[in-house]
Amino acid sequence: MSHPFTTQRKSLIIYSLVWLIIAAIYTVVLVFKKEFSLTISLTEAFLSNITYGLLGLIIWYPTNYIPFKKEVPVYSISAHIAAGLIIIFTWLFATNGLLSALFGSDPIYNNYIQTSFFWRGFVGGMIYLVLVLIYYLIAYARSLREKAQNEEKLRTLVKESELNMLKSQINPHFLFNSLNSISSLIISNPDEAREMIIRLSEFLRYSLKHRENEFVTLDEEIGRMKDYLAIEKIRFGDRLEYKLGTHGSCGKQRVPTMIMQPLVENAIKHGVYESLEPVYVEFSCSIEEGLLVLLLKNNFDPDQPARPGTGVGLQNVSERIRLAYDGKGRMSKRVLDGVFIVTLYIPTNQ
Repeated sequence: MSHPFTTQRKSLIIYSLVWLIIAAIYTVVLVFKKEFSLTISLTEAFLSNITYGLLGLIIWYPTNYIPFKKEVPVYSISAHIAAGLIIIFTWLFATNGLLSALFGSDPIYNNYIQTSFFWRGFVGGMIYLVLVLIYYLIAYARSLREKAQNEEKLRTLVKESELNMLKSQINPHFLFNSLNSISSLIISNPDEAREMIIRLSEFLRYSLKHRENEFVTLDEEIGRMKDYLAIEKIRFGDRLEYKLGTHGSCGKQRVPTMIMQPLVENAIKHGVYESLEPVYVEFSCSIEEGLLVLLLKNNFDPDQPARPGTGVGLQNVSERIRLAYDGKGRMSKRVLDGVFIVTLYIPTNQ
């Protein structure tokens, strides 16, 4: 997370003006309260405040990397005490050393430097506390803003994904191929034709009924993908084989609706379309270290030229998972010995 002051010119100017105002007030106090000369007062006020102002910019980094946890605040408090002591003592010894070197010949001022060490440290600690609170408020405001932006981006992305899904699934070409395949089975194999009509109906109903941001069980998601693959198998026959299943508690886990659809479509498009040999689409799942791991793989013919594509489908899946789970979910893809493997890592439902 970028620094709130150094990366924005306006914020840096305001921050600097605040310290200059504090330095001016401190100068007045030293002149009229302590009756020091204007030279000594100006030098101490501006040297002390400008030095702390620079160190105050550094305070952002421990604040940014020490998240405050309500459940276990001891770590955060201890870390800030340590960071605060380092910054305060650095400031005290640096400014006292410079001021003593400049005005140490003045016995009254030298005595003031020695006796004011502790109360100056106390004031430095209060300033540190104020800066930490300001930085935490800035970080919290940023977090809320980014969360709202991510939610809006997710809604937009899911809506676009849903529209793209409907365009690719409910289009004349898809329906024509499916209905044409079913019609050819009505005479040769009426039972299979009837089953495929049911599968097509279930698949289209599933595609249409779920709205954006909905989650379904993995069992339900895989069930609809089986319908889709069964329909496609009518077209490709023995060129397409698939095995999709869940076991244990995997099937009860909830996943974003239609999250598997682009992956299965990708396997069909870049595997079956381009191969004369049988293509096997296989799905497996497991739970590892608090993550639901979904693995879809298909073989392909590496000697055939790759079918042109935009890669939007896989990119949308990756982005949907990242946003839906606040960056805790992710997607990976790789090729191993002529097999294309896509793996989704999704936080489990506790």
